[in-house]
Amino acid sequence: MAPGIVGYGVYIPRYRIKREEIAKTWGGRGKGENAVLNQNEDVVTMAIEASFNALEHAGLNDAKEVDAIYLSTDSSPNIEHSSIGIIAQTLGARDDIDVMDFTTSPRAGVAALKACVDAVESGRIKYGLVIGSDYRPASPGSNMEMFFGGGAAAFIVGGKDTVADLECAHVYSSNFRDNWRGQGDTYVKDYEPRFTRQYGYSDHIFNSTQGLLSKTGLTVDQFQHVVFQQPDARLPAGIAKRLKVTPDQMKLGSIFQDIGDTGAGCLFIGLSSIFDRAVPGDKVLAVSYGSGTSDALYFSIREPIEEARDRSKTYDSYVASKAYIDYPRYLRGKGALTKDEKPAELGVSPLSPLMWRAGSELYRLIGAKCLNCGYVNFPPSQRKICIRCGNTQFEEVMLERRGKVHTFCVNYYMPPGFESPLPIIIADLDDGVRHRALGTEIPPEDVKIDMSVELVLRKLASEDNVNLYGNVFRPIRIQ
Repeated sequence: MAPGIVGYGVYIPRYRIKREEIAKTWGGRGKGENAVLNQNEDVVTMAIEASFNALEHAGLNDAKEVDAIYLSTDSSPNIEHSSIGIIAQTLGARDDIDVMDFTTSPRAGVAALKACVDAVESGRIKYGLVIGSDYRPASPGSNMEMFFGGGAAAFIVGGKDTVADLECAHVYSSNFRDNWRGQGDTYVKDYEPRFTRQYGYSDHIFNSTQGLLSKTGLTVDQFQHVVFQQPDARLPAGIAKRLKVTPDQMKLGSIFQDIGDTGAGCLFIGLSSIFDRAVPGDKVLAVSYGSGTSDALYFSIREPIEEARDRSKTYDSYVASKAYIDYPRYLRGKGALTKDEKPAELGVSPLSPLMWRAGSELYRLIGAKCLNCGYVNFPPSQRKICIRCGNTQFEEVMLERRGKVHTFCVNYYMPPGFESPLPIIIADLDDGVRHRALGTEIPPEDVKIDMSVELVLRKLASEDNVNLYGNVFRPIRIQ
């Protein structure tokens, strides 16, 4: 059996902006909507949520079973310094795993997937986690601003109990420049969109697909599902017509009108949408494009996909869980509209030794349960003596991530760099632990006693371009 996908998970941000809302400011017309990040979200927080969903779907109860994490993104918060460390620590992965970053192209996710499949096939690893997470920066008023959205998807790759096997891959590449972003550039640039569409996207996808069909001896009509890289709505429709792919074959994987162009996450999210409803025996054609390279992939759907359906949070459920924002709120979220104020200095720098030592317990929510009275002290590194009985003997426990609001307050006057107004919530978690954290995605008027909430990792603040992350409460989006 070929290596393949054992489990998958998606994450789509809650907030949306309608393209017609952008068009009101800059002119033109817009159809559909983009998923956009809250100001405390980034590719790291999206990657973590998608990864938790993938582990759950794969039936892996512990991230320590994963031997490798490969992250693909075209919008990393750092030029130098990997974001995988905080992802691995939050998930609870081992410290001897293989880690690798893939970037510089929207097809980076496929490059990461192929590398992970090779590692499994060689026997070097048993399970690998491959993540595509992106929210590429577009200049206000540009065509790309009308199209760019945010989202993430993650795959657990393994050699048995797969839901979809990677049967064959074919790549076509050339020295073609389409979109680019240099080291000194804030936003993605393009040269001539019409030239890029014809000689970049269309020709490369056509040639990689033809190469795959030649390798496998299959014809396009033998695939039940087809998904292409989706930088807009027109390009996939055009190449589909050229390859004689029908609208029915494209239906399940078409995500652009829902969430926009999600870069390195696009093909993974489209595939996840297909996997949600594909049946054993189906054949899936997935074709990437970016930076003058196109990969055509052939997946076959396997029997275990039926058994795993009740374990997944579906693409459709995330698309339906949304709230619309206006253009000024959108600009604030992406950092293009800010007050002319110096951000507040943090009491503890994200680079401090304290944050390095306490990172694991803060991100993973590790508590110290008193062996005398049973009270759970948090965080353990700062609770050497039980605050309830004074005992010094503890056992490590993991806090539950869901609970109900016990009490709260709302701070309307936060210093620059923090979301405002900002709920501060004390909740009773499902394991009985009472926990305090900031709130997010909750309008102040909607916070209620006994409201169901869940803890998710978010970017709290930034200092010297280094982000500080922590767990915050939000309303439960998807059961």
